[in-house]
Amino acid sequence: MNHIKKITLLMISTTTLGLSTLAFGIVPMPVGWYLEGNLGVSKISNVSYAPNTSISSTGLGWNLNGGYKFIPYFATEVGYTSYASGTINFNGAKVGKDQAQSVDLAAKAIMPIQETGAEIFAKLGVARAKSQVTVTNAPLLAGSGETLSAGNFRSTSLYFGLGADYSFIPNAAVNLQWNRVDGSSKVGNLDLISLGLSYLFD
Repeated sequence: MNHIKKITLLMISTTTLGLSTLAFGIVPMPVGWYLEGNLGVSKISNVSYAPNTSISSTGLGWNLNGGYKFIPYFATEVGYTSYASGTINFNGAKVGKDQAQSVDLAAKAIMPIQETGAEIFAKLGVARAKSQVTVTNAPLLAGSGETLSAGNFRSTSLYFGLGADYSFIPNAAVNLQWNRVDGSSKVGNLDLISLGLSYLFD
């Protein structure tokens, strides 16, 4: 609940600050449909597989978003994220792997930074995440008396993020952002820190 309160407060503050810039007569920024692609570093954490297990999961992840910018200060979007495959270790030895992905629906509060072409933003929404766990060293687990549950695990979870972008031309921008799916103990927390490009069809 603390995450929800903090991100909700941030989104309200961002929208309020953004709307306040109307008083300064800034030239309106484009609105309309947009597409965005992002590439960066992902990580799976806070997931429970079996006793004495851990995961090494930092690696390349990517994300695609499509949305609609209603006004310069607010948008909604749907996104898909693929996270780097994680290696599941048991007492230091590799015993499995975990591949996760998620689909999200989010509201996006935006604050344009006056006359710079830059914006900061916050996202809040819901994500449906899937984790596919595969056992790669069953004999080691069997010899220890432990069991690693294989298969697909799903959760519907809170999704939130923070970022900034810069429009190098009116309809195209580069961005830097961090997004998280706050998943269950079977799926874990799914993070992506990324750089990306977006294009707005006004």
